[in-house]
Amino acid sequence: MSDWCHNRLEITGKSALISIMEEWISGEAVPLYRHAVMRSIKLFLAGCGGLLRPVKTESFPPFPGLMQSGTGQGTPANLAFDQWLGLLRNDVPLDGEHLRKIERLYHQSGIDAIRWDSIPDVSRRHIARLIEECYADWFGIATLSREIDPGQCWERLSQLPDRAQPCDMLQIIPSRLAAELNGSGGLLSGSSTSCSLYCRQYGMEWPADHNVSWERDGVSSIKLAFDSAWFPPAAEVIAALSSTFDCEIRHWYSEPVHDLDGYDCYDRGEHVCSAEAIIDELDDGRPGLHLVPVTEPYEPEGATSVHQAAQG
Repeated sequence: MSDWCHNRLEITGKSALISIMEEWISGEAVPLYRHAVMRSIKLFLAGCGGLLRPVKTESFPPFPGLMQSGTGQGTPANLAFDQWLGLLRNDVPLDGEHLRKIERLYHQSGIDAIRWDSIPDVSRRHIARLIEECYADWFGIATLSREIDPGQCWERLSQLPDRAQPCDMLQIIPSRLAAELNGSGGLLSGSSTSCSLYCRQYGMEWPADHNVSWERDGVSSIKLAFDSAWFPPAAEVIAALSSTFDCEIRHWYSEPVHDLDGYDCYDRGEHVCSAEAIIDELDDGRPGLHLVPVTEPYEPEGATSVHQAAQG
């Protein structure tokens, strides 16, 4: 891709929080939101296969197949599924409160103990069809092959990742449950796709950084460089990052193809100033960014952080 936007951040803050930020930059921070999404995919599949049934909910217009087995008895498993279905209906943000609730409901449902071979044939067929239709969205891999093993996919949903992508922005501003299940294919009628949510909320289709490099510039600062597709991260993302880690962030960005260059400074989540930027080339061929006179500041809307370690 030729339309990469080059970003450079100079970050200054408290040494302890800078160390936590370094974990986020490198992808070492555990992606708890991804755990909740995987748990929810399995609950969704279990509902479609009739393994779990809601107790009170009688319809689910975004995907009627989720209710094809009707309501069930008030068992602890079905009650947990009914509560989870309410979270999906409300498209809740994947913040700390809802991450903990999804984890609790998942374990109460008992679905983690159900192995693929023990699922009735008719249920397996429903589940397998959905896995094939949503494979690229749910497992992050596009394939031209029809050689998809639904049993392996079912088991993979219990294998939770302990690392994230570098500079994973979904850990800074929470995504939403229905959008994550919906993916890009429009599984849930009337719900936002993940792509449209990402563009609105993060300013880009892929809210993680590419070609990431950084160096710890003393105990209290980091210099970070990365590329983003077409545009820089939305102002709300950088403001939330500054708020989460209680730091000052100076952000230069440049997308040469469309002559998109600029600079913003944030301090503890507050936008301080903006400026245009002049691009030249450094001796090593990398873009160098320099400020020109300050323009009218842009005030970003507020954003909520979910990086619990930093908040602690």
